[in-house]
Amino acid sequence: MKSEVKIHWLQIDFLLLFSVLLLIVIGAAVVFSASSFKADNLMQQRLQKKAVAAEKAGDMEKAAKLAAKAKTVDGSAYYIKKQAGKIFVGLLLMMLVASVPYERWLGLSPLFLLASIFLLALLFTPLPIVVSRDEASRWLNLFGFTFQPSDFARYALLLFLARFLYEMREMLSDWRAFLMLLGVAFVVIGLIAVEKDLGTAAMVTLTVFVMFWFAGVKSGFLFLTGMSFFALALIYLQLNHYMIQRMITFIGPLFGHGEPSFQIQQSLISFALGGAVGVGIGNSVQKYEFLPEAYKDMVFSILGEELGFIGTVGVLLLFALIMYRGIRIARSAPNEYGRLLAGGITACIMLYTVINVAVALALLPTTGIPMPFISYGGSALISHLIGIGLLLNISARGSDSNHRYETGETYRSRVKTMPFFGTSRMNNFRRR
Repeated sequence: MKSEVKIHWLQIDFLLLFSVLLLIVIGAAVVFSASSFKADNLMQQRLQKKAVAAEKAGDMEKAAKLAAKAKTVDGSAYYIKKQAGKIFVGLLLMMLVASVPYERWLGLSPLFLLASIFLLALLFTPLPIVVSRDEASRWLNLFGFTFQPSDFARYALLLFLARFLYEMREMLSDWRAFLMLLGVAFVVIGLIAVEKDLGTAAMVTLTVFVMFWFAGVKSGFLFLTGMSFFALALIYLQLNHYMIQRMITFIGPLFGHGEPSFQIQQSLISFALGGAVGVGIGNSVQKYEFLPEAYKDMVFSILGEELGFIGTVGVLLLFALIMYRGIRIARSAPNEYGRLLAGGITACIMLYTVINVAVALALLPTTGIPMPFISYGGSALISHLIGIGLLLNISARGSDSNHRYETGETYRSRVKTMPFFGTSRMNNFRRR
């Protein structure tokens, strides 16, 4: 794989970039609104605990100051400040990934995959870096940054498959070669599933199947593999009874037995309150802890309440534009590596979007799948931005870009004629 080609930023797909940036801005606004009440309560509770601790220590003056501050503190921006930091890191990594020819990242894909498997395996150790929440150990804390290894493992697996599905293209008709690649994917999927994250495991599985389909793997292989995975999923459900109960809670109301879960009921209420045009950013009622996970997995429901039907359709159109540009980038990719990688990344982002929306609308059982670029969270947001960086990288090398900028000299001459750069007539208005 050659990697000496230089990436010119003016050749990237700006429609894709602007769509993602607009979704991030919308997501930040909705996350701030949805998390403000809980963040304010959190800061008050922390100050009150410190006041109680100071009182027990005999420092009455400090305790009084902390108690008074707890009554007046405005901690509503706590979560959005953390989210802003993650957005900044994600955008930096996106630019870094977009700047280095993607063939180099493909060349490093085995190392990325091994590192991801190692991090996933650490979740099953008693090390202090393993973070547990709600009886699940899916997070690691390294150097003060808490993240889910599975979020990065899925893109490491995409890079690996994009490389080796092409390099082994002549062998894919042999079931042994197919099983070898499937086995690598199964290691990642199995580790994620064993840590009781069936939603993410299912999403990675679907993305892997899309990659195999893009690569032209025999439909018979895919069918038999799909049936095998389905059987394993049933066994997995039998071993995790709370997941079966979740399925029953979802299916029962469809046949007139019981009611939807509390979270789904509140999600549908959010959309009903929003109506056509919404109640406005910051005016949500459901954020007052009526809707669980309001700024995380169920942020689309708050978006529906505050922006209404028109706003939700607008957001979905932005995701549709991302899908369209992703498909276009895949079709115009300079080689098969880029085509497979762009197709896999686009499929991954869209699958996450569709599943999240379906859950919020009670079309699927709750899975804990965040909405790309909008939901609160660090590793999910950063990993998706890394994926966008790879898409931008491929777009700068695609046939459309090469057609616009045939040679380096042509590229440089056109840059010089752009506004604010040199000989453009618009510079005359700027100087006045």
